[in-house]
Amino acid sequence: MMFGLVAAALSALTASACLVQVRVACPNDTPATGVRVWLETVGSVYTDDLGIATFTVSSFGTYSVCVDTTTLPAGATLSPNCQKVKVVDLAPPVVVFVLGGNICSTPPAPGPCWLTGGGTIGKTKGVGDFSFGGVVYPGCSPNAADGGNWNVVDHASGLHFQGQQIIVDSCSGVSTTSPKVNVNIIDFHGTGILGGIGGNPDATIAVSFVGRAIDNHESGGGSDMLYLSVSDGSSTVLKVGNSADDPAIISTGNLQIHTTGCNK
Repeated sequence: MMFGLVAAALSALTASACLVQVRVACPNDTPATGVRVWLETVGSVYTDDLGIATFTVSSFGTYSVCVDTTTLPAGATLSPNCQKVKVVDLAPPVVVFVLGGNICSTPPAPGPCWLTGGGTIGKTKGVGDFSFGGVVYPGCSPNAADGGNWNVVDHASGLHFQGQQIIVDSCSGVSTTSPKVNVNIIDFHGTGILGGIGGNPDATIAVSFVGRAIDNHESGGGSDMLYLSVSDGSSTVLKVGNSADDPAIISTGNLQIHTTGCNK
């Protein structure tokens, strides 16, 4: 099934493990399918139809991520083929390998959109105020892990939000160049859980949320924007940014809006 690998991996997130997601694709958003990706001490996974390889790690630290260039599609080039990724909390960034070569000459057709992202917002005493990471609506599919998995960690309060059932409401805005797509704003909502209640990392409550991500520039630090409002039904229990019209500017990392697979 097209999104089976994404769905299975995304749904595996637990309180003691987190996801490291790797995407191999062109600047025009054309993905590389069936590429072998290695994560240090974990093993290897092949990219799916969206160019995504997803790993579950059980401990924080710095990992080496490498792409087996012998498995790249014909006409694709990649240099360098290894990167480092720091997993410091339950919202690690998405690692992106950017391809070159003939495979990147024809962009995907315009269509609806989906989101990958990861990074931090703000900083207090050397630590980001918020960390975020995940995938929303991979390939525009509501069936892939119930629409994805979006994570935000509020370091001041020790709260960890997991958006587990996600619906995209709209894709709008202007065209962007990396990846080359026809929109730069995605609005979404859904339900999930909030952990860390009362300082207990195992205590969770059911929540609902609304979010907006804006992909303004590549890379996104200092330019891309994120808004998230999480409610327990009676009050707002976690908030990033002031409103959908006044979102927070991310400090590090990236937000990328994609259209690959949306017309299938």
